[in-house]
Amino acid sequence: MKKKERIKTRAFIWVYVIGTIVVVGGVMGYGAIGNAIFGFDERSSKTMLAMVTIMAFVYTMAMRPVIRSIKVKMEKLAEGMDEVASGNLAYQIDIKGAGEYEVLYRQFNSMAMELKKTREEMESFTNEFAHEFKTPISAITGFSELLLEDDGSIPEDEKREYLRMIADESERLLKLSQNTLLLSKVEAMQIISEKEDFDIAEQIRHCLILLSKNIDEKEIEIDMDEDLMLPYFGNSEILQHVWLNLLTNAIKFTPRKGTIRVVGEKNTDRVVVSISDTGIGMDEGTMQKIFDKYY
Repeated sequence: MKKKERIKTRAFIWVYVIGTIVVVGGVMGYGAIGNAIFGFDERSSKTMLAMVTIMAFVYTMAMRPVIRSIKVKMEKLAEGMDEVASGNLAYQIDIKGAGEYEVLYRQFNSMAMELKKTREEMESFTNEFAHEFKTPISAITGFSELLLEDDGSIPEDEKREYLRMIADESERLLKLSQNTLLLSKVEAMQIISEKEDFDIAEQIRHCLILLSKNIDEKEIEIDMDEDLMLPYFGNSEILQHVWLNLLTNAIKFTPRKGTIRVVGEKNTDRVVVSISDTGIGMDEGTMQKIFDKYY
């Protein structure tokens, strides 16, 4: 266990030195003024010297409890820093009796809470990252080994199925990587400075073109006003991922010859976009998880 370092009293010697200088200077100044104006005699001068000693002693005794109080409060803060440095991010300083240190203690506690939250998010991210990447990697490895060890006994149609599995899982890995980078970028708030003017409706049309192969394969009808315009100032990269995710899910869960409808409207202070489909919908359990990472 780390030994606690105590703040030494001599660290405050400057308080006594400055205070003594002020006392001596004040008394000597008073003596000089008194001598010039009132003509202090030798007896008065000796009295002034005695006052210097007495006042310096009184000052020293008066400052001792003040310095002791400051020392105790500083040691509490130093103890908190030691705890955080050793990894105890849940440590909080008791602000009871903090006095003039209350604001400092509150800021320290807030800092420790933010560090704790950041560590928990990093641990959660690492666990989710490892879990999500493990499945496709295992699938790719397994099917690749089967094909490499094939002695000619695997039928051609089965080989093609294995290759399709490898391709699908590789694509899934690519999307997971892209989403991971995107999530990191969003959580780091790097997107704030990357805003521009663009048309959301035109961006959605572009996304539909990118997904046209999947749309045509299922003969899905797209219901969207060709003249729709939704001017917006924001981050186009992030929103494009939003539309691609929504439209990809709509295509995936809409039956053949179904319909995907895109509606939008521009209000004074916001743009509202609605994407609906004739698919299976979501049950209550799914709706509870739609904002979970990678879900």
